[in-house]
Amino acid sequence: MVKLIIIADDFTGALDTAVQFASDGANTKVIINTDYEISKVDQKVEVLVINSETRHLTPEEAYKVVFNIASQAFNLKIPYIFKKTDSALRGNIGSELSAVADASMNKSIHFIPAFPQIGRITKNGIHYIEGTPVHESVFGKDPFEPVRTSNVVDIISDQSDISVALWSEALDRALPAKPSIYLHDIETEAEISSILNKIIEVQNPVVIAGCAGLASVLTKKLSFEDEVSTNKFQKNNLLVVCGSVNPITLAQLDFAEKNGYHRVRLSEEHILDDDFLSSQDGKIFLQTLFIEITGNKTCIIDSIDDMGGEAHSNERKDQLAMNGNRTRISSNIGKIIKALIEKGLDSTIMITGGDTLMGFINQTDIKEIRPIEEIASGTVLFTIDFGGRTIQILSKSGGFGDEKLLVTLAERMVHEGRDSKVC
Repeated sequence: MVKLIIIADDFTGALDTAVQFASDGANTKVIINTDYEISKVDQKVEVLVINSETRHLTPEEAYKVVFNIASQAFNLKIPYIFKKTDSALRGNIGSELSAVADASMNKSIHFIPAFPQIGRITKNGIHYIEGTPVHESVFGKDPFEPVRTSNVVDIISDQSDISVALWSEALDRALPAKPSIYLHDIETEAEISSILNKIIEVQNPVVIAGCAGLASVLTKKLSFEDEVSTNKFQKNNLLVVCGSVNPITLAQLDFAEKNGYHRVRLSEEHILDDDFLSSQDGKIFLQTLFIEITGNKTCIIDSIDDMGGEAHSNERKDQLAMNGNRTRISSNIGKIIKALIEKGLDSTIMITGGDTLMGFINQTDIKEIRPIEEIASGTVLFTIDFGGRTIQILSKSGGFGDEKLLVTLAERMVHEGRDSKVC
């Protein structure tokens, strides 16, 4: 029976939240179909995560998708309803929170955007990334969805006229009757635990919003059957496919290349020509790429070449995606990953960036997956069944991890095998 439903705005967000519960033994399912009828879910599922894929929709479109999902959840009287948001406050924060509030029929939403475990906190209503206001961080410079203010109330109000109040201030006056969002200042994980205890005590159903940091604390408050076992990595080779332009990810790629990863850079033809792989040149390219990858224990496929230098390469990625090619690039990279698997690629595949991950998943017609384990913050292991084989996938959100992440993963997987999480 579903105890908790999580509505995430992108695939990597769905995964890095779902895995918090899967790791604690909850029977957890991630659904990629936004038209999914929640009432038809297997009764053994305890945590249901739906990827609404609304990060890049218009606020109005995002509202409709989230409202439909949330309405089903409230009608089915699911006891915990969790709107997953980006820990850097990207996306349609205001419209999606409003959708949940409207679907709730006058329930208030407690919004805890902080992720103190990785240095993302909220203080006096201002959101910080490792001490820097979020709009002044790398997320304020994002070429596609820059965060333009660090004031969380302003971020919500930009898309919604719902009442928003800091919880500390709301306690000093009468609570409004209409749906409201209560924003919680959080600087430590212990504070998340404390406020969750209070919310669970007084609210039914519990309606909360936040990121994977909130999920990692909430999972300790719930009880599960603990029948789901975790898996081990079965393969030693690691292929990293990068479609992200986040500076954090780009630094990880550069560091990995300097420390032994073989790096293959795709050309604009590879990522912009929808029919390239079916051409004679495409077939030759794919065979050459397959040989290169299988000849190296650790390999990177980067989404564009660096002719003119790395700075030029990164700038060109931004230009291409902003010229309306974002979906096309993700789709064509997804085609390359699929083709490599069909040729017999025997590697764990790490895909960075939610768009790229969805570009691949959309090539497979897979609608459900089961997360296995969080290997590092924002890096989730899951499996898919494709072509009669079980494929191991690592997903990574673009803005997570230090520059040594890929090297540390290689040491665990390739040189040692894995017995514990990457720190």
